[in-house]
Amino acid sequence: MTRSPERIAVLLFALARTALCGYRAATQSITVDEATTYLNYVREHWANVWANYDPNNHILYSILAQLSVRAFHVSEFALRLPSVLAGFFFVIGVHRVLEETVDSRAIRTIALAGLCTAPLLLDFSVAARGYGLSLTLLVWAIWFSVRGRDAWAGVLLGLSLAANFNIAFPALGLIACPLVLGEVGQVRDLPIRAMRRALAVALPAAAIFLAICYPILRQVKTSQLYVGEPAIAAALYNLVFTFIRAAPGHPGFFGAGTGAHAIEYFFLPALMLFVIAVSVREFRRERYPRRELLPAFALLLALAAIVCTHFVAGLNYPADRLGLPLFLLFGLAWAIAASQVPKPRVLALNALLSILLIAQFLTQFHTSYFALWQFDAPMKQVAQKIGEEVRGKPPGSVSVSATWFHTPALEFYRRVYRITALQPIERHEHTQLDGFDYYVLNLKDDDDVKAAPIRDAIPLFRDDFSGVVLYK
Repeated sequence: MTRSPERIAVLLFALARTALCGYRAATQSITVDEATTYLNYVREHWANVWANYDPNNHILYSILAQLSVRAFHVSEFALRLPSVLAGFFFVIGVHRVLEETVDSRAIRTIALAGLCTAPLLLDFSVAARGYGLSLTLLVWAIWFSVRGRDAWAGVLLGLSLAANFNIAFPALGLIACPLVLGEVGQVRDLPIRAMRRALAVALPAAAIFLAICYPILRQVKTSQLYVGEPAIAAALYNLVFTFIRAAPGHPGFFGAGTGAHAIEYFFLPALMLFVIAVSVREFRRERYPRRELLPAFALLLALAAIVCTHFVAGLNYPADRLGLPLFLLFGLAWAIAASQVPKPRVLALNALLSILLIAQFLTQFHTSYFALWQFDAPMKQVAQKIGEEVRGKPPGSVSVSATWFHTPALEFYRRVYRITALQPIERHEHTQLDGFDYYVLNLKDDDDVKAAPIRDAIPLFRDDFSGVVLYK
């Protein structure tokens, strides 16, 4: 079967993006969350994956990371390899959904470029976390659902949930879509047939999810779920700000407060109303199949579930990385809605706004740190400097104190670089500023250091970007 020029171009784009993510995976310092995943769930025994629940433990990702580390030995790249590979299939999956639901090639191109250049989505195609993997599995579940292959959609949805529990609300939206859209093939569904379609997705999703995660589900507490914002306005601003800005000191066109507020109060609500209006219009036409409406209705159902659980169970609204599935659904829903409007002026306005957003993303391009973990950017250099300093000293003869959120990364490098002279680097409730040989402190974000600066110490390394200083 011959490939279309568009598919070949998308394949080349996916390969180029994956190569960029692979470079970042090999060169960027490990972060606190990634190092915690390795130390608690990946190293040593398989049973560690199910030993205890913590929001840091993204079960399916921890399993794949174990396989990768065992195959290639522990390194930043090996730990991040599942995310890098998932990023390749994310690009292909997004294009397949757009190809199935959007007639306009221009809209498909703009939507694909926007979703694949967003800084936060790029970061999680690198970081050793389950977010990028779960998004990839979600987008392929959407593709299978759009094509009416419900069992496969359910299998992928279950895997997506196992990669990250945060996908639960979009998953519920996707499962409920047949009940709302009410169609199979070219005829209207009876309620019983719509229920069968929903169950055809839900049952394999539940079976796969429970098969992977059941041993740990009994430990989950409500307080551990959806760490975010208690107020919807604060959550919305956080989502907008973290999604459009990743480079401190370089806000781009919309990354400053005014620009973010313009998106929050005007552009995002306007585009959301546009998506809803077009989706409702297409729904009322009673055309079948309604496959192009699935991302929009999955998004609306997910948002409704989030609001309901906030008022019923007190769960916070999603913030920063927890909003990634919502942005994915919104991007797909916008592209589908824009392609349904034949008026050139409306189409041109939508395209212009999207191109401006992509331009904002490009101003945030970087390859040396993660936007959510800027404070860990120089941890590799710090560990290498300490390794040089203590080379040749007896095993376990050197102690290091560190700001609490730097300790997992330093312990990771102590093990990976086999710095035998160092004692295990332990986390303390308060930063210890006396009685150690070396100190790795964060002058920006560590309140203990701000309250009692260290005295009579020799600075060996300083990074103003992250606020990290290494003292001897």
